[in-house]
Amino acid sequence: MIAPPQFIEALLTLPLPLLGVVVGGIWTLLAIFVHRVLVPWIAGPDGRTLGKFEAEVASQLGIVLGLLLSFNAVTVWEQSGAARDATIAEASALREVYELVPDIAPEKQAEVRGTLATYLAYLIDDEWPRLGSEAPSLDKPASLRQLSRLSRTAGDPDLHDAVAAAVDARDDRIRIATSRMLPARWSIVIVLGVLALVAIGLVHAEHRRARAVAIGMVTFAIASCFVVLMAQTRPFLGTLALRPTELAALRAELARGR
Repeated sequence: MIAPPQFIEALLTLPLPLLGVVVGGIWTLLAIFVHRVLVPWIAGPDGRTLGKFEAEVASQLGIVLGLLLSFNAVTVWEQSGAARDATIAEASALREVYELVPDIAPEKQAEVRGTLATYLAYLIDDEWPRLGSEAPSLDKPASLRQLSRLSRTAGDPDLHDAVAAAVDARDDRIRIATSRMLPARWSIVIVLGVLALVAIGLVHAEHRRARAVAIGMVTFAIASCFVVLMAQTRPFLGTLALRPTELAALRAELARGR
């Protein structure tokens, strides 16, 4: 039930409408298999071999499926929110560094600005594009180490605190970017989704058209949940990925020499 990581990453990079088509298509194929193969095999071609199948079974499976989907959703929302907070905190700390430069000794201002510009270029052009799929190291790049050294020797505690806050926010961002939801959590939801489709099909085993409509409606609901969760399960990958907008704006201000 676990797809290769390369396939998952390729899927998550798709535009949202195309992601919906692919995920909906996969669940549609599962629904067709349940409707045309599994249910007739269990209940017979006329749907009477099994006997009466209680609707409460399908209802209980639906409740369990909904609860597990909710647990996964909470994890995804929390991770997405934490990634956004870390991104904003990092940008705010680096902007504070930029705004504190005029307060330090004039002979150090140009070096601090230059090092900050180099670090911003590294963040935007090198590190950020790798957040979605790779695992950037928590080791500080040379430009960040230089910025930390300059903040210590500048004699301004506020500047040192701002750089330290930027380092902490970067660490948080990378940890979030490299964290993954356990594959077992996705797998059990998929299994329960298929079981729910089978249970609904067995409830309507004697009525082929009603069975197709009921399975189709539930399939649409399950696929929609998966699309929403998958679109945000990687905060730095895909159509809804977080972008370094604030960092790019700060780099532009530095380039203009403000």
